[in-house]
Order: sequence, then C-alpha cells, then structure tokens
Amino acid sequence: MNRKLLPLLLLAVLALFQSCTGPKGDPGPQGVPGDSYVGQTFDIVKVDFTSANKYSYTLNFKQQNIKVVPTDAVLVYVYWNDAGGLKAYRPLPQTAYLTNPNGIITYSFDRTDEDMMIFMDGNVNLGSLATDWTRNFEFRVIVIPSDPLKRANADVDLNNYEEVVKAFNIDESKVKKISAQ
Repeated sequence: MNRKLLPLLLLAVLALFQSCTGPKGDPGPQGVPGDSYVGQTFDIVKVDFTSANKYSYTLNFKQQNIKVVPTDAVLVYVYWNDAGGLKAYRPLPQTAYLTNPNGIITYSFDRTDEDMMIFMDGNVNLGSLATDWTRNFEFRVIVIPSDPLKRANADVDLNNYEEVVKAFNIDESKVKKISAQ
C-alpha cells in the first residue's frame, strides 16, 4: 500500500466514526426481575447436632429474610479451626476420620428454593460422640447468583473459601449472624 494513502485512510475512518451521533434512542426492554441482586453472606451460629433434632438444622430462607432464587449457588463452609489467628473454613461436605470410636462422620447440607438443611451423618453411633463433634458449630453460607451470563468469576474455586471471598468482594465484617438457638 502506498505510504501516502495510509494517513488519508486513517483520517477517513476517524471522520466516519466522529460523525456517528444522533438523537437518543428509545429505552431498551426491562431487565430480568431482581437483575441488581448480588447474593448475600450470613453465618449460622450455635448449631448443635443432637438426637432431638435428628442431627440436623433447618433454616427457612423466608423466615430469616434471605433471598435465594432457584438458579443461585448456595455454598456452605464450616468453621473448622483457627489458623494463624484467623478462622479456617472448610467447604461442605466435610468428612472427619475418628479414632475413638473408629469411624467416619460427615457434615453436609442440602437446599430447596425455600430452605436449607445442614446435617451430620456417619458410620458410628452419633449419640456416642464427644460434644466437640456435635455442639456449638458455626457455618458460613454464601449465596451467589449463578446466571451464566452474570458470572464474571466463573473460574473461582468454590471449595477455596478465601478465593470465594476475594472474587465476590465479601466484607466479612458485615456478615449477618443467625443463631440456631
């Protein structure tokens, strides 16, 4: 291409885009209801697993004013221990291998559009476990809109609590506490 034509071609393209102005168009269609919905984070504290509650805890979303829609991802983490002065959370399901009695217990959850249940299961008599395994548990629940068009953070490892907090800009100082008792 002739070097003298290149500047003229660039000016022509610039002039073309410069002249693309006009009156403001009609407003577009309404977005999806709840389009500004960004999910939420809350803690469930003082959870005891006993024979009286069948080693489970159920949380009704509506009663706690928690918005969960069918397409949301609900992530649940159990506060497991302290690591370097910070709370260490592990994703559910979480399995513990016991030595006295020998066996396995698992903390898990399920959810519907109306509620969620955190429960304990195992191959040992749950009633014979030390209270360290059954009393005063704390769970962190993170509700994330999972509409594939909105998930800018689709590559986040949802099993890594710290990565989830960072990716979704969760302010841990503002997490709502819900007492199980």
